[in-house]
Amino acid sequence: MNRVLLIGLAPEAVDLSDAPIDLATLKERIAVGNAEVAEAGYDALSCEIGTGVDNAVSQVREALGQKTWDIVMIGGGVRAVPAHTELFEAIVNLVHELAPGARFAFNAGPDTTLAALRRAAGTRT
Repeated sequence: MNRVLLIGLAPEAVDLSDAPIDLATLKERIAVGNAEVAEAGYDALSCEIGTGVDNAVSQVREALGQKTWDIVMIGGGVRAVPAHTELFEAIVNLVHELAPGARFAFNAGPDTTLAALRRAAGTRT
């Protein structure tokens, strides 16, 4: 259970106006989280999307078609912002349609990605 698709907002698409971090810090946190995932042995593909539903759905559709995914993680930037509800809904429905055997994982931020994947895989070590 190691083929994982990581769907999240591209750092440039995140509204950081009220956030305690800047763009460079966000990019660094994402890179560190992705490195932890790779070091743990997951075969991961990062799918960074914008906030436009149609374009995001196209990107996710393309990524879903690349292989059979064991786990699909949808990041908090997509899920936790009320303005992105339609985007989240569209992604969940697309994953359900195109990767019905995949488990979902949800992180709280880039630093919890590995823990979320381990929960979804049923391995907490």
